[in-house]
Amino acid sequence: MPDRKLTAVPLLFAAAALSACTVEAGATVSGDRLADAAADALEGEIGARPEVDCGDDDVIASDGKEVDCTMTDPASGEEYDAVVTFTGVEDDQWNIEVSVPDWQPEQAGQETQEAGDDAAEQGGSAGAIPAADIAAAAADALEAQVGSRPEIDCGEVDIVPEEGRTVYCTLIDAGAEYETTVTFTGVDGDQWGIDVQVASEPK
Repeated sequence: MPDRKLTAVPLLFAAAALSACTVEAGATVSGDRLADAAADALEGEIGARPEVDCGDDDVIASDGKEVDCTMTDPASGEEYDAVVTFTGVEDDQWNIEVSVPDWQPEQAGQETQEAGDDAAEQGGSAGAIPAADIAAAAADALEAQVGSRPEIDCGEVDIVPEEGRTVYCTLIDAGAEYETTVTFTGVDGDQWGIDVQVASEPK
């Protein structure tokens, strides 16, 4: 019987490349809601409400997360890149900071102020509520809940109440400042209610 030589055949195994995947958790915020909150924040800063577009996709809110949006200057109509950053995220509660690096808002604020002065001479704009009245209403609501009246600052810009519109305020307690949101509910003509949320931790 003839001898048979066995040839070793090398077997090659290709290692599969595994890519790491990070799952992000947190409250989901619609692009429209985020844009509305950014517009509220900018309006409180400059006294004019710009148009903000943060896209149609939902965004998961996480502390420090940045979202690229587009802001339209209410005075010139020009568009600028805006960055909206989530801060103080806790469960479904969150705050934001808005940065528009290439925008100079002084002109927009000045023109809006002049328009406001003209409106005041003609009797003022119907439906606008002084920020001080919103702060007082928020203080009333919290006083009814906790039994003591807090100090609340909602800025100096008059706000037209709209269902679901949120105003960003500050509650001051023993020198500490807490982010506070006041959301209009049940708006019917000149009648409206509010929902007040106060951050659990100071700024």
